[in-house]
Amino acid sequence: SACAPSTDDFNTGNRLNGVTPIDNQNNVTIIVTDGTLKITLDWDSNLNEAINFNRFNFSFQTNNLLTATDGTTTYNGTWSITDNNGYIENLSDLKFDITFNAPIHFVEIIDDWEIIDKSASYIKLREIIDSNGQKDFLAFSKN
Repeated sequence: SACAPSTDDFNTGNRLNGVTPIDNQNNVTIIVTDGTLKITLDWDSNLNEAINFNRFNFSFQTNNLLTATDGTTTYNGTWSITDNNGYIENLSDLKFDITFNAPIHFVEIIDDWEIIDKSASYIKLREIIDSNGQKDFLAFSKN
């Protein structure tokens, strides 16, 4: 659900016990590349700005292309998952990058994100470097 981040979101101890590092990365890739997703949380400076993306379905393609479309307008970007520290022990060791050139709401979600939670139907991201003394959050949920 699109609600405020919980205090658990500020902790990085989200261990994926028994899952090998490459499987962590592959699991997240499988989640985001299987169908389309919507932004259900865009927590920016204590406001949920997900309404800015209401109409858009996001498609994360296996060639690192990212498209957002509302059926009429399409914006193109890129996405990637990289390893933050050489060994993916925790889910938050994965860095999730999103890039868009336009429009402004899409440009504002360009950031270095760490993955803090995932399931078969969503991924939740937290800003790695807080720009304003607060962490921003972003969540994609499957349609």
